[in-house]
Amino acid sequence: MVGQHHVAPPRAGASLYAALLLLACACSSPAPRAPDPDAAFRAQLGRDWALVRLGDRAIPPPPGTRTSAYGDPVPGQRPTIRFAAAPAGAGGRTFCNGYGGPYVQRGDSLRFEHIESSAVGCDGPDSLETRFHRALLGTRRFELDSATLVLVAADGTRLTFAPASAAEIGPR
Repeated sequence: MVGQHHVAPPRAGASLYAALLLLACACSSPAPRAPDPDAAFRAQLGRDWALVRLGDRAIPPPPGTRTSAYGDPVPGQRPTIRFAAAPAGAGGRTFCNGYGGPYVQRGDSLRFEHIESSAVGCDGPDSLETRFHRALLGTRRFELDSATLVLVAADGTRLTFAPASAAEIGPR
C-alpha cells in the first residue's frame, strides 16, 4: 500500500450527532396542552356576547340604542347572550324578544334544555328570530377563543358571537 493515499470519509458523524441531539431535545419537551374547554367556558361566564353571524349571514351592528325607555328589546337589534354558573342558565335578547333557559356544558359539548321567550310577534316561519331560536335549541357544541364564541348546532348552523358593546347590552 505504498504510494496510496487514504481519503477520509466526509465528517457526517458530527452533523448526524447534532441532528439527533436536536431531535431528542424536541421530542423530550412536553407536548403543548390542548386548551381546557371547561376552564375556557368558565372564564367567560357573565360576559355579554353579541351575535355577528347567523349561519352564513352577517348581522351588522344596529344604529341607535338597543332598548326602549322601559328596557324592552327594540325590533331589529342584534341578539345577545350571557351565560351564568349557578344555576347554569343563559339568556339575552333576540331580534325582538328577551329569552333564557338552562344549559348543560361538559368539555366542548353544550346543550340548551329549553328556551323561554317573551312573545313579541316579530317572527315568521323563516325569520331571523325563528332561525336564531332553532339554532340555539339545536346547539351541541361550542368553539371559543379570545375574540369569538361560536355555538354549533347539530345541523351545522353556526351562531357566531363577539364581545358585546355597552350599547348592545342596554340598561341592566
